[in-house]
Amino acid sequence: MSDAHQATESTRAILARRGVLHTRALPPLDQIHRSVGSILATWPDVVRKPSAEDREKLALNMLFRVQNWKWDDVTTQRVISAAVAVFDEDRRERADLRPVRDFYLAEISTCDRGAFLDGMVGVYVDSFALGAAHTRTLAQALAVRNADIGGRNQKLTESLPSLFRPDEAPKELAKVMLGAEHPYETLKTMGFSSPHTSGLAKAAHHTFVERLAPDLAEADARSKLFNWLAPESGPVLQTGAGPAIEAVLAVWRDRTPSDALRNELSELIIAGWNDPRLHTGGIWSGFDPDLKSVLLRWMTREDMEFFCNIVSLSQKNHMWPPRRDFWLSMHDEGRIDEAWVAFSADAYETATRQLRRQGGAATRFGKQVGIQDLSLLVMRIGNKIVVDGCHSYKTHVFKIDDPKAPKLYRLRYDAIDIRNASKLSKKHHWSESRKLATWEIWVDQNV
Repeated sequence: MSDAHQATESTRAILARRGVLHTRALPPLDQIHRSVGSILATWPDVVRKPSAEDREKLALNMLFRVQNWKWDDVTTQRVISAAVAVFDEDRRERADLRPVRDFYLAEISTCDRGAFLDGMVGVYVDSFALGAAHTRTLAQALAVRNADIGGRNQKLTESLPSLFRPDEAPKELAKVMLGAEHPYETLKTMGFSSPHTSGLAKAAHHTFVERLAPDLAEADARSKLFNWLAPESGPVLQTGAGPAIEAVLAVWRDRTPSDALRNELSELIIAGWNDPRLHTGGIWSGFDPDLKSVLLRWMTREDMEFFCNIVSLSQKNHMWPPRRDFWLSMHDEGRIDEAWVAFSADAYETATRQLRRQGGAATRFGKQVGIQDLSLLVMRIGNKIVVDGCHSYKTHVFKIDDPKAPKLYRLRYDAIDIRNASKLSKKHHWSESRKLATWEIWVDQNV
């Protein structure tokens, strides 16, 4: 009898003892050999992940085949896809699919070395979940066959000796990541086809971030973290990235980074995970509000600087510089809680070009459409909304609960509507000597 026949019969015997197979007449062994032989001999190294919509159908089809020992018209790819589906998060604990899981475990124990065994290593690594029963049973079955594993997974078993010890593997992998300058690339070379989505790498991610967190004030540690979260040659990590970004911000909870570092970190975070002022989903839905406020404070200063720089490029009169200095000093005194920018059409184009050169996104500011050549700075100062504009536009102050008060973070503002809705405003007047700024005093009194 051929090796394939022997493996199929061994699997059948194991499943029969477990009560998986129905007690019915089976097809001749040569038919089983023709239909199932490819399963045992031609599993590819890389397991193709089926779509979410197809997984239930694949799992139930495989259940029918295993329980009835019916293998006509089966394809290698279909059985591979079924393995992924049966051991995924939605199905790996379902009682009705236990016969299929038993089938794969039996095949691991009886098959020859080759593509099937290597393929099941991929299923184990991708479906890995710390403490999960299916992870332990797959690990136990594969550990017995460790010496027979080859292909791309041989390198993985050699570089990660604890691979089939589920309690130790994530810690050992995290140690590898901590020792690598580019953790994402390192995992790729080890044999992880998709490091961010691999269950084992996800488990290691938590330990990696936890151990790296105390050192994130240092440039090398930050570089290592972002090389993992947003690698140059791979996608940006989304699931699980929230705690990592929290760890970055936690370092600066009670201190302020340099302007250059503050701007760099703000841009990295926004580029990878969107502006939290405009997006509430993704990592921001469960983000620590105190740490989010750290980022918002950085972005407020950065956006105010950006606004002032753009306006300075287009404003050449004596009125703008003292107003610029006043608002920036108020921010540095901790009095401005949030700020948002709305540029005129021309300034908007200038700002967009400049921000793109810096690698930023144009959604970082809005557009003012009511008055030509007028840009607005919209701020929250305590329980007040304050709107200031360039040229001779007055400073307007609204109570935050006023239904007519402008809202922060809008992409479109009309300066005429704001002016008409305002009940409290002030022109920008200074004394000739600049020793007494009546406008500044008015702002202090009204906010």
